[in-house]
Amino acid sequence: MWFDTHCHLDFAEFTSHQERYNELFRQHNIARFFVPSVGPQNWQLVLDLASDTHCIGLGIHPCFLQPLIDNQSLDRDLERLSVLVLENRDHVLAIGECGLDKRVDIPISTQLSVFRFQIDLAEQLKRPLIIHSVQQHHNIQASLKGRQRDNLGVVHAFSGNYQQAKMLVDLGLKIGVGGVITWPTAQKTREAIAKLPLDSIVLETDAPDMRISGRQHEANSPHLIPIIFNHLATIRSEHPSTLAEQIWENSIHLFSG
Repeated sequence: MWFDTHCHLDFAEFTSHQERYNELFRQHNIARFFVPSVGPQNWQLVLDLASDTHCIGLGIHPCFLQPLIDNQSLDRDLERLSVLVLENRDHVLAIGECGLDKRVDIPISTQLSVFRFQIDLAEQLKRPLIIHSVQQHHNIQASLKGRQRDNLGVVHAFSGNYQQAKMLVDLGLKIGVGGVITWPTAQKTREAIAKLPLDSIVLETDAPDMRISGRQHEANSPHLIPIIFNHLATIRSEHPSTLAEQIWENSIHLFSG
C-alpha cells in the first residue's frame, strides 16, 4: 500500500474526474492521502474531504498571501484559521500548507509573521507542520529553533542539498520526496535523499503539480507514487520491501494525531 503525503485532491483536476481517479488509485494501491489547504478559499473544500483515508490540514500558503493582503483581511483570516482548526481539531491532522518562498513578491517579514503564527497554532494542538520552503531553509530553521518535538512536521517537495536536508531533519522534520528525484538534473537532491536516515523520508506527488520526468505533459496524480518509489529504490541501499514498509510507517506516524 502507498500513502501520498501531499496531494491537492480538492483541485479541479481531481474533482472534475473523481470516478476516473478513484479507479486509478485502487488499481495502483494508493490507500491513504494527505490533502493540505492553501488559504481561506479552500479550507471548507479540504475539510469536506476528511475521512479515514483522507487526512487533511488547514493553513495559509505563502504563495496565496497576496489577495489577503490586498483585501486587508490577513489578520482576520489568521484568526479564522485558528478558530476553524480548534472547532475541527478531530479532523485537522496538520497545519499547512505554510512556510516561506523567496520567489513571491511579499516581504519576508510578512511571510515570517504568518508562518510563525501557524507554528504557534501547530504547537498548541501538537500537530505537525506541512512546510513549503523555497530558498528559505535557513529561515525555516531559525523559526523552528528551540521548538523541536517528535513529529514536528515535514518539508514537502524537498529539492535542496544534503546539508540543508540534514539541518531540517536534525530539527525533527521529515523530508517529502517527490517527482524532483525522477529528473536527471536533480543530482544534488538525489544524493541528499540517498544519505538521509530512512525514518525521515515520506513520499508525495504534490499533485497535480511537480511533474514526473517522462510524464511532464500530463497532470501529476497520487497513482504515480510507485514511479517515484522506483526511483527512490535505485538510490537507497535498503531492500525495496524494507524501504516501502518503513516509508508507510513514517507516513502513518506523521499524521497520527
